[in-house]
Amino acid sequence: MADHDPDRCLCLYGSGAQLLDCFELAREAGVAVFDTVNLAAAPTTPHAEAAREARLLGIDWHEDVRAMLDALPETLLAPLGPEAAVPAPLPEGCCLLPAEASRLFFQLLARSAGNGACRPDLARARRLLATVLDRLDEEIALLTPDGFVLDANAALATRLGLTREAIIGRAAAAVFPDFPDLAAPENGGPPLLESLSRGRKATREISRVDGRGRLRYSRTTFYPVPEPDGALAQLVALRRDITEDVFLERRLQKSERLAAIGELSMFISHEIRNPLFAIAGFANALLRAKDLGDTSREKAAIILTESKRLDDILKDIINFARPVEGKTGEADLGEVARRTMALVRLGLEKQGISVTLDLNPGAPMARGDPEILTQCLLNCLTNAREAMPEGGAVTVSTGRRGNRVMLAVADTGPGIPPDVLPRVFNPFFTTRDKRAGLGLAMIKKILEDLGGSVEIESPPGQGTTVTLLLPPVLELATEEP
Repeated sequence: MADHDPDRCLCLYGSGAQLLDCFELAREAGVAVFDTVNLAAAPTTPHAEAAREARLLGIDWHEDVRAMLDALPETLLAPLGPEAAVPAPLPEGCCLLPAEASRLFFQLLARSAGNGACRPDLARARRLLATVLDRLDEEIALLTPDGFVLDANAALATRLGLTREAIIGRAAAAVFPDFPDLAAPENGGPPLLESLSRGRKATREISRVDGRGRLRYSRTTFYPVPEPDGALAQLVALRRDITEDVFLERRLQKSERLAAIGELSMFISHEIRNPLFAIAGFANALLRAKDLGDTSREKAAIILTESKRLDDILKDIINFARPVEGKTGEADLGEVARRTMALVRLGLEKQGISVTLDLNPGAPMARGDPEILTQCLLNCLTNAREAMPEGGAVTVSTGRRGNRVMLAVADTGPGIPPDVLPRVFNPFFTTRDKRAGLGLAMIKKILEDLGGSVEIESPPGQGTTVTLLLPPVLELATEEP
């Protein structure tokens, strides 16, 4: 081995078999060994195989220990066994490594070789695991039992807008807003930590309003990672967005309720509206009577007004239960918006509400009946007007969102409280006493029957935006979906 640095040269001295074992370890350890120290070797007795192997590995070979010490006077001499007696005297710059230290060095070298052989497999396993975890939509984090993040996948880092390195070491409560207190009982049950210590997973579901004011549902499951002795070592937290699942489940439940409402509407139509019509008729006749006193006339007027209000509510119920009727066709949402605003603009402006139309002339035609869509827009505008009794602003806009045509109504009212937002599309839910609470439920039903959808965004204190999304009319479409 040419150009030795004497301060970094290790001279091996032993039998041919011992030297071959050391050479094998050096070969398995690879480049790292040769980058760290220069090796030289000499046998106790001539050994042709060891000499050949040393030359193949580039190890400086000498015929005996004296020749090696003469060539490398300032070095570290490592005898490999008691039979490798070192002749005296040693050169002044030579250090003798005890046999125990020599054995320890080669034990470490053997372990380094084993680790080196495992590194490629370990690297492949880590790449596979990282690829799988980062491809998942679920947010995954590895936590300490006391609630600090040890590692996280790409989905969690993306939601937080941070790098993975920035997440590690943070408190889990800052990463998962729904992270429970490990020491506190949950819903009257055992503490989460106690459940996990017993080897059982723990799950909780929450709802939250995101930055756009939309309601989202998520499920967080905590899995225990035990030590070999069964003690809790770490936690794996897996958080999944279940908004779509909750939507489908509630849609099924609503279908069942709508069937019951349909039967109720038939009963209302035949058994309630007829007596109500008679009540309103007699109240109207009393108002026309000339001999009716002022007090009685006032009471008859109240009866007639309330009868009409009740009739309007019954009409809403019947219309909601009835399948959407109307000719299928094409609707220009910009034209629908202009025509509807012409009807309600005066009433809105009298209430101090300014009106803005933001219409995209390049928006495609939407599939649906313009009259029905006009009614949907009127319902949205009525809700916006009632949300701003002291005045405000309303913006009606059209355009495209993905593969859907969009019609949106945005107001500057107080917004919808987060605890109310999950129920706004429920039939008969209302925060006002004027109608039956079927406006948004009717819009949702109509849009879904047309193959579209409706979204509502309402950040607290920042107004409300209701967006109607409809399928576009395709130029090559030859039949209705």
